[in-house]
Amino acid sequence: MSAVPAVLFDLGNVLFCDPWETLLLTEGLGLADRLGLDRGEVREAGRELWHRFSLSEAEEADYWAGLERRLGRPVPRDLVAETERRLLVANPHAEALLTAAAQGQRRVGIASNNTSFWYEKQRVRLGLDRYVDPELVFLSHRLGVSKGAEGQGLLEIAARHADPPRSLLVEDRPANLRRAERIGFRVLAYSFTGAGGVPPTDLLEKMSA
Repeated sequence: MSAVPAVLFDLGNVLFCDPWETLLLTEGLGLADRLGLDRGEVREAGRELWHRFSLSEAEEADYWAGLERRLGRPVPRDLVAETERRLLVANPHAEALLTAAAQGQRRVGIASNNTSFWYEKQRVRLGLDRYVDPELVFLSHRLGVSKGAEGQGLLEIAARHADPPRSLLVEDRPANLRRAERIGFRVLAYSFTGAGGVPPTDLLEKMSA
């Protein structure tokens, strides 16, 4: 693989933990277990709310109120804040990955299905403004479409601004990787929370090869 002039990163499970799954479903420490709720019901509710709130600008308070209505019981905000402080974490290798990606004249971007409120927290925690080209930030809540949308989705929009054959997408979800490949992107499977991804050292080498 020749050196690429642009690297687009997914966020959830790549540079940062996946917000809703981590907060709601982490075994023993997530809100489902701490509130004594059925994990399957919470997973279904979380997935439904993610699809709704990740496609437009929204307030976090409305998200938690919506979860309460969906589950039919209160979700204490102090417990949410405590769980967030404990569980919402960045990839410990994120700074090294972003620094390596931004070397030389290489442009760095983001392609993420994300809510406006969780993206803002990730942006600050990761210091994304130091690395990312604003013209290469593709977010579902800003553009109103997800990576999995029928027809013109988030990745198709990204392809109009980046040169896919000369751009590398770092992503953890197989369906998104396959779609990006069909569009023409170079792709690299990577997850810091699960098995199957390449080690960070290998990822750094692939970005610079």
